[in-house]
Amino acid sequence: MRAIILAGGYAKRMWPLTKDFPKVLLPIQERPAIDHIVDKLLDADVKTIVIITNLKFKPHFDAWLEKKPDCSVEILAEASISEEEKLGAVGALAEFAPKLKQDEYIVIAGDNIFTGAVKGMIEFYEEKRAPVVAVVRARTTDEILRGSSVVLEKDMKIARFREKPDEVESMLIGAAIYVLPYGTLLRTIEYLQEGGNKDAPGNFIEWLCKRERVYGYILPGRLWDVGTTESYEELKRELQVTGNHSRL
Repeated sequence: MRAIILAGGYAKRMWPLTKDFPKVLLPIQERPAIDHIVDKLLDADVKTIVIITNLKFKPHFDAWLEKKPDCSVEILAEASISEEEKLGAVGALAEFAPKLKQDEYIVIAGDNIFTGAVKGMIEFYEEKRAPVVAVVRARTTDEILRGSSVVLEKDMKIARFREKPDEVESMLIGAAIYVLPYGTLLRTIEYLQEGGNKDAPGNFIEWLCKRERVYGYILPGRLWDVGTTESYEELKRELQVTGNHSRL
C-alpha cells in the first residue's frame, strides 16, 4: 500500500494567506498541516508517500522534506505555476497514475484534517478488495448540500453517491480520502476522456459508483475540510477552545 497526498491547488479562496505559500503547509497545532496526514499514514504502516503539487510550490515542499529524513516521500510537480494552468485534483491523478508503481493507493486531499486513524480503512479495503471511500457524519444539512450525499447498503456498499446534491438523502458525507486499486486509479483517464470535472474528486467517485462496486468506510472522529480562511481560523479556534493539544 502506497499513499498519494493531493497538494496541487492554489487555494485562491484563502488569498493572501496562500498566494505564495501552499495551504497544506500552513500550521495546525504548531506543525505543518500535512504532517498530521503523514502521521496517520505512518501509523497505518504506509511507508511510501507521493505528494503531488505544482511547480510554483515545489520548493516549499522540498524544504519541508529536508526536515523529515525518516520518511520515504517523493514530490511530483505538475507543470503549472498559476490557478489558470493547474491540472486539478483528478487531472493530476490522471497525469501521474501511469507513471506510478503498480500498487494499491490511499489517496488523501491535503486540505483534509482529521482525527481518526486510516488503518481500519485500509484493513476494510483488504477485506473488500474494491474501492473504498471515507464517509463521515455531517453536523448540518448544509454540509451535505455543499459536499456530497452518501447512501450505504447493509454491507457498506455505496448505493448512491451524489456530489453537490439537490436534496439530503442521508447525513453521511463523502470525504476526499480513498483507497483504490491501481486499475481504478487509472480510470481517472477514462473519466476525463468522457468529459468529467478535472478538479472535484467527488465527481469522479460519483461516476465510479455507477461502474464499479465502491464501499463506504465510516471514518471515526472529526474531519475538517480547510477550504477558506474562515474555516482555517475556525479550526484553530476550535482546537484551542477544546484544549485538544494531543496529536490530531
